[in-house]
Amino acid sequence: MKRETRLDTPIRAKDLPANPPAARHKRTKFLLMATAPQAVVLFLTRQVSFLVSNGFEVHTLAAPGIENVPGHTPLPCTHHSLPMKRTIHPLDDVRALFKLCRLMRTLRPDIVQTHTPKAGLLGMIAATLARVPIRIYTVNGLPLFTQKGLSRILVAATDWMACALATEVICPSRCLRRFIVKNGFCRREKARTLGDGGFPGVDPEKYHPARRSFTDRASFREKNAIPQDALVFGFIGRIVPDKGVAELMRAWRQLREEFPHSYLLLCGHLEDVHPLPKEIIAQLQRDPRIRLIGWSTDMPPVYAAIDICVLPTYREAISGVVLEAGAMELPTVTTRVPGSVDAMCKGVTALSVPAKDSDALADALRKLARDPQLRQRMGKAARRFVSDRFSHQRIFENLLNEYQRLMRRHLPAPRTDA
Repeated sequence: MKRETRLDTPIRAKDLPANPPAARHKRTKFLLMATAPQAVVLFLTRQVSFLVSNGFEVHTLAAPGIENVPGHTPLPCTHHSLPMKRTIHPLDDVRALFKLCRLMRTLRPDIVQTHTPKAGLLGMIAATLARVPIRIYTVNGLPLFTQKGLSRILVAATDWMACALATEVICPSRCLRRFIVKNGFCRREKARTLGDGGFPGVDPEKYHPARRSFTDRASFREKNAIPQDALVFGFIGRIVPDKGVAELMRAWRQLREEFPHSYLLLCGHLEDVHPLPKEIIAQLQRDPRIRLIGWSTDMPPVYAAIDICVLPTYREAISGVVLEAGAMELPTVTTRVPGSVDAMCKGVTALSVPAKDSDALADALRKLARDPQLRQRMGKAARRFVSDRFSHQRIFENLLNEYQRLMRRHLPAPRTDA
């Protein structure tokens, strides 16, 4: 287990791992950044292990609190904590940038890869100032899709700057790449989608339809007071406006009367930063056939209890929920937005509807609710689709090949002794 450094106290060189004496004989040093510690735990843990197993010296960085994230286990790398906020706070952002610049000048990474918008902006600025040779900005969805007015302009400017300062921009989906190129955020030759995209991918063995056995399904439903013969619609994700929760609740009001044996399960948490309207929160809390269970550290049993997955999101980078549901042989109803459409085969593995259209959402859910055979056909097709294109192994092999290409291009060739 590696130790953690905190950047809300002065940085001293002795607090950081010492560089090997011969620079050209050292392992390639990799810094992975995300804004929230939850992103490190949920999305980067497997990438860290993969990089370490392939000989990289890995460091991770996020806002403080990783030890309090459900499911956190010690990472095989050095983790750094730096106070960052997900939304724009000019003074706090300048302080965070100053500390980040000091860290990078001391650490001297060969590669910096950022995830999430705020870490992307601060990380690309600091890495440029510190002359990091390989700077990778990962576009994990574009918040500007749901912003208006001045907020949209500011968010667009930060994405443009992060793309401009990066040596490479990785887009987890082809739709997202087309959008940022078409709208002038990034030059075509700099933006890349590796393979079919899909970072961080899915483990087909962990998310396996065998987990939908009677035991897993029955025990989860019993624990959460859901009848064994109920039809369960399942939403998984942050319970915030951008995920289409308002449209889901309007569709549910239609479906709950039409299907009196149905339940709605929501797995996720409410956020103070992006709150739902009070009337929707009240509906979530008082409906006796809604189950609001919070985050789970073991997701396969959650999927095992679901019959139909629903994700009426406004924006995605690549929908991990759609991929995980597909691996579990679950059909999904989602929206026709970049990142969601890349995780499905329309009409074969999932049904898609326009974003913010609660009537269309209700119709699609109704279609699957009435046809168990259609659900089964879509689920089996989804399993094949996800296993062939979006397995963890395939995703990380594509990433490793790309890192090696960038290292050959930007880093000095390793010296061999005579």
